[in-house]
Amino acid sequence: MTLAERLQHAIERYTDALVERTPIADIVRRGALTPRAMALYLESLRYLFANSERNLRVAAERCESLGRAELAAYLRRKATEENGHDRWAIADLARLPASATEGVQPTPAVVALVELQKALIFDEPLCFVAYLQWTEYFSVYVGDRWLDALAMGGYPRAQVTAIHNHLDTDREHAERGFSEIDALARDFPHQERMFEAIDQAGRVFERLLDEVSQEALRAA
Repeated sequence: MTLAERLQHAIERYTDALVERTPIADIVRRGALTPRAMALYLESLRYLFANSERNLRVAAERCESLGRAELAAYLRRKATEENGHDRWAIADLARLPASATEGVQPTPAVVALVELQKALIFDEPLCFVAYLQWTEYFSVYVGDRWLDALAMGGYPRAQVTAIHNHLDTDREHAERGFSEIDALARDFPHQERMFEAIDQAGRVFERLLDEVSQEALRAA
């Protein structure tokens, strides 16, 4: 089994288990995701998208300094692909009531996820590449189900373009990423570290969902 195939199966296993256990799935199904909770989620996505683009450029610069030109070129292209995605979240936030968005800040978990990006970049850039593939394929694998659930809970796709538009771009990016990752990591002797990276990211992302869930339940 190739590295790409192993990563794909690992992401699917994680996502299937997450959907079963995360409280936010039931909250959304019941239509109980409050505007404030949605604002918290969207503001966290805005923060993540904006910082991910910056960190991709940092990662490319680090690879160039290490003489890893192929990986640097890949990361520079990824940075271009992420340009402006935070504006979708900004537009979505503007559609919510002012009372829901006033003073909203990114969740502690999404701040930790951005810090994890930085740590992966300086530990081993290929671990950051695995993280990128995890984010894109996770979006593709669960995105339509998540958007359908949000629509049933009162948030149609036109109101959550940060999720909808990101899913559309990730469909192509994830497929291409799987086709590239084997070549990028062909000489990397510690591929297990790439799986450790996505395990770490998955745990932090689940905390983000829990924080949004707690905000929704606070109004119950």
